[in-house]
Amino acid sequence: MSSEAEILLQYEEIKNRLESLKEDYNAVFGLANTSEEFATLKVIKDQILAEERALKGIQAKLPARESFGAKYQVEILGPHEILVVIPPNVPRISVLQEAQDIFAKLDKQNYVFPNRYKVWLGMPSFTEGRPTETRLAIDGCVEESQNRTLADQKLFLRRKFEEGEALMPTVEDLAVAHALFFVVTRQNLFRGMKIRTLNGSLYYDNLGLGMDRFSLDWNRFVDVAVASYLPSGTVEKLREEKKNARNL
Repeated sequence: MSSEAEILLQYEEIKNRLESLKEDYNAVFGLANTSEEFATLKVIKDQILAEERALKGIQAKLPARESFGAKYQVEILGPHEILVVIPPNVPRISVLQEAQDIFAKLDKQNYVFPNRYKVWLGMPSFTEGRPTETRLAIDGCVEESQNRTLADQKLFLRRKFEEGEALMPTVEDLAVAHALFFVVTRQNLFRGMKIRTLNGSLYYDNLGLGMDRFSLDWNRFVDVAVASYLPSGTVEKLREEKKNARNL
């Protein structure tokens, strides 16, 4: 096994152990009411801290793609669903620049279409960071959302997710989600579709990530779907489905 493969294996093993420990902690925390149970919580907490230190140490050794995903705590929830964490004061354009650099180095091509990137460099919504950490859970191409008008797509999202909290994401957030999904998995979050957001539509082709105005068009198109922020209940459901699949 190559040293790179060994590092990736160690990284996945530590991540899995850390995930199991956090599940154990939450299970005990919800029931703890004796000194023994609180002592158990402390032991688990110490183990969690140790695994977090180990994870941080190995992240510095990861290859570029995996390091990029680790930096933003990427969690692939499904074939077109992703959860990422943007640290405080990190602008969306910084994430896209990192993706651009990785593709230029490893694939000798642009990730974002150059003219589009220049436009986004001049937009405060891309260049200004948020003061607090941002967790983005996004379905980048909602099943059966294509070939619908914009009004129908908005109604479809409200009805699809039980919590009724699903909303179309912004271009800025969807661009970041696509960048992280594409770099980490080498798959297109949009499944070859054009994707409507609140303030524009995104697509990805052999020239890079681009944008058009389909989100402002109320007609229906067979190749225009919609993205959605994922409610917390849906995120937990997807996590449980992945966990059950691993245990089969």
